Amino acid sequence: MKKTDRDQQQNEELLKKIEELTEANRSKNAFIANISHEIRTPMNAIIGFAELLLQLDSSDTVNEYAGEIKSASNNLLAIINDLLDISKIEAGHMELVPVPYYLHYLFTDIESVISIPARKKGIEFRINASPELPSQVYGDIVRIRQILTNICNNAVKFTNKGYVELGAAYEDCEDPDTVMLKFTIKDTGIGIRKDDLNLIFDKFRQVDMRLNRNVEGSGLGLSICRQLTALMDGTIEVSSTYGKGTTFEVRIPQKVLDRKKLSNYLVYHKQEEKKRSVIYAPSARVLVVDDNPVNIKILRGLLLHYEIDADTAESGQESLEKASANTYDLILMDHMMPGMNGEEALKKIRALSDSEKAGVPVIAVTANAITGMRDEFLRRGFTDYLSKPVETGKLEQILKDHLAPNLIVAVEEEEADSQAELDMEIEGVDVDAGLAKVDGNAGDYLDILEIFAEYGPEKADQLEKCALDHDYAGYAINVHSLKSVAANIGAHQLFTMAKIHEFAAKGGKEGFVDANYDKLLVLYRDIIRNISRALKEHSEKEQ
Repeated sequence: MKKTDRDQQQNEELLKKIEELTEANRSKNAFIANISHEIRTPMNAIIGFAELLLQLDSSDTVNEYAGEIKSASNNLLAIINDLLDISKIEAGHMELVPVPYYLHYLFTDIESVISIPARKKGIEFRINASPELPSQVYGDIVRIRQILTNICNNAVKFTNKGYVELGAAYEDCEDPDTVMLKFTIKDTGIGIRKDDLNLIFDKFRQVDMRLNRNVEGSGLGLSICRQLTALMDGTIEVSSTYGKGTTFEVRIPQKVLDRKKLSNYLVYHKQEEKKRSVIYAPSARVLVVDDNPVNIKILRGLLLHYEIDADTAESGQESLEKASANTYDLILMDHMMPGMNGEEALKKIRALSDSEKAGVPVIAVTANAITGMRDEFLRRGFTDYLSKPVETGKLEQILKDHLAPNLIVAVEEEEADSQAELDMEIEGVDVDAGLAKVDGNAGDYLDILEIFAEYGPEKADQLEKCALDHDYAGYAINVHSLKSVAANIGAHQLFTMAKIHEFAAKGGKEGFVDANYDKLLVLYRDIIRNISRALKEHSEKEQ
């Protein structure tokens, strides 16, 4: 065989091997992504039912076992999330989403997450950010937070005494609008052997397994951090003294939006907190649609803060009739209702012959607050998405985004130093949490409690009838509604139980519903009685 023929044959074999390896890698990534998604569903069920056991049985043994199940399940879910991330990166599907953000919030977010496990281990977690840092930059804060949180969390895992410190500084770049952020994560932990330093970024690798056998994790975290950093044109370096501690240095370039120093920003920000820009839209016509009167009361009450006196509808059919008869600027539509649900009502509104009425912005309002739901509701034709329990800030953003500019006026007002307190205790209800849902307005909260107490017995009877009739679809709708109401008044245990019962009813777990609906109803009716009693006592005090 001639040399040229042999070379050509070798080249063809090499190309064939490259194609085979590429296809194998593609298949591997697809398998990891698919199996990870498949595992999520039963994992969420395990976590949910473990939570239900914790809520329903107060015995020490059951609490211990259910707590261990929940803890182990959460660890497994974290590993699944790592698998999804690594498969996305390797498949080239990981995209950065740069946004303007304040560095101050990056640090407070990380501190809120890391300080808890650090305290549990009895070690100190501290942040040492240079006061010279620019206050606002432009980049993918979600991925930067993921990188820093992952490394800090690792440092806490491998540190048994002393501290973990996140330092932050910056250097100027050639581009005057860009700085190189330099994050340093330092710990006084067990350290890494010199021979292992080059291995820690390998996938599925956890070094010094003899010492670290009790530390849970996938071994993917640092590999993901390195690849995410590279996506942002940054670098990660590590140095360590075995037995004394480890230092990671993460360098990521970011565009500067506000050169005001971080120290000056914090002082300025504290002063500005006394004032806030309030929007009003007294001419806006808004329709609130929900089959639960408590949810309607909450949304109407929140809208009144913006001088919006909303119309209401308690069913999809009624919302269609009102949307046909009136021209609205915005519709807040509950997604899950008996009869005509929110999605069906939306389709009929969009089919109206009057183009102005048909084109009204319709916002899906739902207690399904899981990642990706906004995109799902947009795909179904909704204009936007608002999760229950409704937060004032998110509602205000919806108004800003979807009301015509000529309907809104912004006014700067002095902020009250403190909200009025409500001297009331209700067994099974976190009054402070409920007050927070209505912006600290005690009058609004008392109104909501009164509506809950008034309509609660009827709603509980409806729920019981669905269970006894084995109407699991109706049961799911009723507990879905109860879930958001419970969250709004601060009834945390009732919220959790309703959430798990909704999951069971929708997931075909009829046996679970049949065996446990009575426990949910006992708690529901107990809370109704507790609220009625507290309202009566409060009224007598006020007289």
